[in-house]
Amino acid sequence: MKAIFEKVNGFVKGLTGVFLAVVGLGVAGQIVLGDKVGLDVIGNLQGIVDGFVGEGASLAGLITLLVVLALIAGDKE
Repeated sequence: MKAIFEKVNGFVKGLTGVFLAVVGLGVAGQIVLGDKVGLDVIGNLQGIVDGFVGEGASLAGLITLLVVLALIAGDKE
């Protein structure tokens, strides 16, 4: 049972790493190419953060943001 959880945990960590790399690539692409790509990665990220800490946000949203950041920073091996 422990081996299954370790495999699932490794898979999720790998998938999270891929998603973060794609977001980073999207941000870099938008900086270099501007609006030509047709995706507003930076604007979408700003919208997500504003949902957590922007106008009308609650303490629960701020705590959720901190938890998400802690999970992303997580255990770097």
